[in-house]
Amino acid sequence: MDETSRIQMAKAMQIAARKVDLKNKEESASETFRRVTEEKELKINRGAKRAAKQMIKKKQIKKLTSYFVKK
Repeated sequence: MDETSRIQMAKAMQIAARKVDLKNKEESASETFRRVTEEKELKINRGAKRAAKQMIKKKQIKKLTSYFVKK
């Protein structure tokens, strides 16, 4: 290849590269694991909170604030 054809080829590659859409990066295995474990933890916490509210309504337990004196 001579110098002019290299320059033309480089220009063509630049134009072609501009037309290609960027792809979203897929999650890595560790990111997926972290996301799933965080979702599970949130679900467990919500369930515990819901159960505690129901127990308070049924007068099985008292609110936690009733055990501490306000300053």
